[in-house]
Amino acid sequence: MRALRISPALFLLCAALFCACSKKSAFTEKNAPLHFNELRAVEALMETDPVKAMDSISGLAATLSESSVTPLDDIEMQLRIVQAQYKNRCLTEQSLDVSPIVAFYDSLAVVYPDDADLQYLLANAYYYKGVQCAFANDDVAAFTQYLEALDVMRRREDWTNHPYAERFIALTYTRLSEILYRYGFHNAAFETCQKASSYYESEPDKAAMLRFEAAIYQSQKQYDIAMARLQEAQKLSKVDEDAFQLVLGAKFYDIQQYDSAVPHLEQAFQTGDRFARVDAAAKLSEIYRNKGMADVELAYTRFYVENSMRETQMASKKIEIGYLYDNFNHSQSEPVVAKKSDRTSLWVLLLLLLLAVAFMAYIIVRNRKRISHIENKISTIEQKHEQENADKDHEIEQMAQQLSDTREQLQANRAGFDEAWKAFTTSDVVTKIRHSVEGKDIMIKSVGVYPKLKLKEMDYINLVQEANRCFPDFSSCFLKDYPDLNIADLRHCCLGLLGMNDAEIAVLEGISYSGANRRTNKILSILHSGESLESAVINYLKKKDVKH
Repeated sequence: MRALRISPALFLLCAALFCACSKKSAFTEKNAPLHFNELRAVEALMETDPVKAMDSISGLAATLSESSVTPLDDIEMQLRIVQAQYKNRCLTEQSLDVSPIVAFYDSLAVVYPDDADLQYLLANAYYYKGVQCAFANDDVAAFTQYLEALDVMRRREDWTNHPYAERFIALTYTRLSEILYRYGFHNAAFETCQKASSYYESEPDKAAMLRFEAAIYQSQKQYDIAMARLQEAQKLSKVDEDAFQLVLGAKFYDIQQYDSAVPHLEQAFQTGDRFARVDAAAKLSEIYRNKGMADVELAYTRFYVENSMRETQMASKKIEIGYLYDNFNHSQSEPVVAKKSDRTSLWVLLLLLLLAVAFMAYIIVRNRKRISHIENKISTIEQKHEQENADKDHEIEQMAQQLSDTREQLQANRAGFDEAWKAFTTSDVVTKIRHSVEGKDIMIKSVGVYPKLKLKEMDYINLVQEANRCFPDFSSCFLKDYPDLNIADLRHCCLGLLGMNDAEIAVLEGISYSGANRRTNKILSILHSGESLESAVINYLKKKDVKH
């Protein structure tokens, strides 16, 4: 593959020649590129078959001779080569620099401001220059180029004749939201994410935006909304299990089922983004501190130090990105203000620079103090364990007293057993589970016949929570009264409470009938009951209701 390489100066000279020799009209196949249709065909292939588009542009560049290539042809071919490399994930540091292409199209766009094709090519050039800057880890430069691309697109209101214009705008907003989220501008990231979603049309694209919104809500600890976004995305397109880990871990953590929360939080710490890892580390540190595992707690605490140092390193870039985004929004809504004198502008610029330096110094000093405080805390953590344990015992006593007071208040307002039982049996989660097995002839060997009936983790959580809502403290009292039972046995009892037989429970749990039957017999043995599982659990609930 051979493509002509023209210096920026030659690009500008070619642009000047076109401007001098042409009228201010739109480019057409006659007055601009010699291979207009071929390049249009390559652009269409980029969205449907990137590999074929790469082969097509490579073949077109190889067959053209220097005499048959105009500057516009050659420059657009170079832009399409970079675009094809990006689409095929083979963009490298050795790829062609897009800066001269941006300069060429920018000079022509001044002369042809109404030419939609030219404006679209200029916006593409800015976008792929931003991609190259992002590849070189220069987020500020990348953010600037993406804003330039959006600025070009917003100058023209009607893009109906360009089938990929709206998707291009959506992609540009997506790149902006990723950078804003990475630097902690969560509100701005959510705003640009929603703008991107408004332009996307395909279900996979909309699902990707919903997953990104879920990540933003997770970073703000709004786990219920994050779960709702992930479930919406799941309806549109398959979502990786890793996306659910932090939400599931946080839900287990909130209901104090720490053993169930740990594997989800550790997976989120391994595979999540920076904010998900920080949140997971905070919860894991607290869990392991309560378990008395100081070494593991120390490992997660050290993560805070490293994250704080990264925040310090990112502070200057964060200031620049925030200024660029605010300035871009301001320019969209505010009228153009007349320019002041050069001396006044210089003083304003110097003042802004001094303020930026002072703010950066404040951030650095604040973070250094924070790091020093954390290091001192880590160095003395072993010496403070005895005091922490004493404080922990005191806290446990206070929590026990609060729990006792709360239980007394709940018992004072407790409804009768019949009313509680009716509320439980008519709840949404119970209705959903019963409906899943109704009308099905489930026999002893039905596990392999109905694999899709297996309950999800969230169904178990909702079922246990509903039981606790209708019969306060059911799960904690049940496991306390029968310490030989575990969480899996508790879930098994909740299914038995619905009147399910062992064959139906086996299908819902995704285990063999013999496994479900053994667990039922084990529970009945511990409960010292010769009745059915449903009757045994109901009798337990009635006795607890009488006792209280």
